[in-house]
Amino acid sequence: MNRLCVLIPVFNNQAGLDRTCASLAAAEGDFDVLVIDDGSTIPIRTPNGSPNRAIALHRFESNRGITCALNAGLSIAGKLGYNYIGRVDSSDTVDPSRFERQVRYLDANERCGIVGTYIQFVDMTGAALFVYRAPCSHSGISRKMRAENCLIHSGVVMRASVLAQVGGYRETCMTSEDYDLFLRMVRASEAAVLPLALTKCEYNLTGISVKRRRKQQRERLNLQMLYFAPFNWASYYGVARTCLAMLVPHGPVLQLKRAFFAAVC
Repeated sequence: MNRLCVLIPVFNNQAGLDRTCASLAAAEGDFDVLVIDDGSTIPIRTPNGSPNRAIALHRFESNRGITCALNAGLSIAGKLGYNYIGRVDSSDTVDPSRFERQVRYLDANERCGIVGTYIQFVDMTGAALFVYRAPCSHSGISRKMRAENCLIHSGVVMRASVLAQVGGYRETCMTSEDYDLFLRMVRASEAAVLPLALTKCEYNLTGISVKRRRKQQRERLNLQMLYFAPFNWASYYGVARTCLAMLVPHGPVLQLKRAFFAAVC
């Protein structure tokens, strides 16, 4: 039994999944892949696995949303007894060493429940936009999480026992399911980020985080208020930052991100 299961939810994105699976085929280490087809109009197809890498497919007949798809994946992986759950989204790609590095880190740090990476964001043509560099220490991540979700969903590997402890994804969070989960995991265990850009994420201007940005910001604000710490300045900063983001159009936000991260590279 492989110890790592890489979970990929997908909806109407066969080309993106093909790109991601090609990336995973070149990755080092032993792991399995679980694809959840969230009711795609044309059923998703998966490529054949390799001798050390099975690719399984579970399909919903109708679209249920990413949170439901992710929880279905966690349930299947839990029944199969995996130690770690990795995440990558369709269209995103990984460095060949990514999962092996993350598993080694979790093996060596038993108190760590989640480990991410720096993220190279690219546009839909594959051209580089910016590198997102999150804090690497648990204290830095905990502080930053009060302002924003600094653990990029497509770049994490999570300890299955901690996922079970906190209860997986909450289905009341439809656009900030990752932020809600990670806030609970950071409270229940340590977190870390490897200071290497081991994941390339596509910044899709038609994606859920852009099309439903206003709802996502409202959910984020609700979470920040739920976990608000009155004696922690980062809580005040996070609420103010989210309120401001709700007022600013997405175009200027993207331009500011590109300018900021280009300046610190």
